[in-house]
Amino acid sequence: MLQDITKLFVFLLPQIMFSVSARAQFAPRVDSNKLDVTILYESLCPDSIRFMSKQLAPSYGKLNANLNVNLVPFGKSRSVNYGSEFYCQHGPAECSGNRLQTCVLSQESTQDQRVRFAICQMVTRDKQNVDECTDQVGLNNDISNCVDTALGTQLQLMAEHVTQQYSPSFVPTIVYDGVFNQQLQDASLNDFFGTVCGLLQKRGIVNEACSE
Repeated sequence: MLQDITKLFVFLLPQIMFSVSARAQFAPRVDSNKLDVTILYESLCPDSIRFMSKQLAPSYGKLNANLNVNLVPFGKSRSVNYGSEFYCQHGPAECSGNRLQTCVLSQESTQDQRVRFAICQMVTRDKQNVDECTDQVGLNNDISNCVDTALGTQLQLMAEHVTQQYSPSFVPTIVYDGVFNQQLQDASLNDFFGTVCGLLQKRGIVNEACSE
């Protein structure tokens, strides 16, 4: 009996550790010197690609010291029967892309690695292959133990749970400090840098790039 329990624990341990890592990825963080930014997006969504490439990419390096960024690739997708199937706004390829990104993002990593990976993956031509972008930021591209198993399903269900808290009507949706604000959403899509600088200034947080 004890031997069976030991075998079960050994089998479940990687899943438990992966789950803890994923929860840490999605959970907002509390830091008085940082703004929490949650980005709800989809792997094949043109508007998500535009935001990542035109707004987040040029701004992140200037603002990263004052940001906690939570990346949630799910958007307007939905699960059926506890994740036995997923349906995505831009078809099965998007479901696959969302799953791939979630698995990579859930690795033990720094915020810079995660954000840089997501930006790279959103603009790369082959969105069903993560090798180029993981190599670029120093993350592991061997994610078959996640993508091809129940771990990948669990991570997408967690992403769905986070997304449903905000019921986005538009993707991408940008949430600050866990509270959705339509005015900030609209402003972020056109001027993410300026929007973040305005919020930091209201808090009395100094970021030199905002004064340039």
